[in-house]
Amino acid sequence: MSPRRRSVKLSMAIPSSLVSEVPHLREKTHIIGQVGRAAAIFRVDSIHIYPDGSDEDQLIRLVLSYMETPQYLRRRLFSKRPDLRYVGVLPPLRTPHHPLERRAAKLGGGELREGVVLAEGDGEFLVDVGVERPLRATGRAPSVGGRATVKVTEVQPELRGRFVGRGEVALYWGYDVHISGRSLGELALSKEFDLTVATSRLGQPFQIVEEQLRARWAEARRVLVAFGSPRSGLGDILTREGLTLEEVFHFTVNTIPRQGSETVRTEEAVYATLAILNLLNS
Repeated sequence: MSPRRRSVKLSMAIPSSLVSEVPHLREKTHIIGQVGRAAAIFRVDSIHIYPDGSDEDQLIRLVLSYMETPQYLRRRLFSKRPDLRYVGVLPPLRTPHHPLERRAAKLGGGELREGVVLAEGDGEFLVDVGVERPLRATGRAPSVGGRATVKVTEVQPELRGRFVGRGEVALYWGYDVHISGRSLGELALSKEFDLTVATSRLGQPFQIVEEQLRARWAEARRVLVAFGSPRSGLGDILTREGLTLEEVFHFTVNTIPRQGSETVRTEEAVYATLAILNLLNS
């Protein structure tokens, strides 16, 4: 059964220093891949990379965006570049918008596919949707070379479809990635979110705040979950901004109480936290 999109829009904030202490690009790529995989598993809609004294936000965005793109479109949307040298270590997402079918005859009416616009003419567009022949689509399209979602309307005698907006897609359809021009505090305090959750070993254990958090989550429409960096927790990051966790976030939660290891890596905290929060919302 295909996973449906969440009723709440779930975003997470990760630091630009996520892989700053990792010396080799291969290991950096692997760690970023773990974050992307977790985002897909737990149906995260948006990933915000906030500035944290590192200039690796471009690498993080590039690798996460590459992961999110269906395999059959990657060659069209990403040129060869050194930063993508080790993408072979990335785990597959296997989300609904990463289909394995490559034969046009096997597509069904109403099926959704991601595609890249190849050409335009006479009010119609030729779109590569990952099968052996292009689809002819109508509707509001991006410019040639742009990516779009297409609903298949006809398979024979010609492969045809129409462009659809994200709001028309009921399934979980991947995440988008943003480099935040705002600090962590500015991002969390913006009107973009009506519920914000900080993760910290100094926070209250999840089981203590679960009931209250569940009630707020049920009423929320846009939730932000924030994670600290390899060197600094969220409290330390906000202190440098002249702020406190209590001033910025609605909840500060310890999702790994009584941790056995002295430190928990950011990518490990992402998995642990999203797994627990996944119980709050279907």
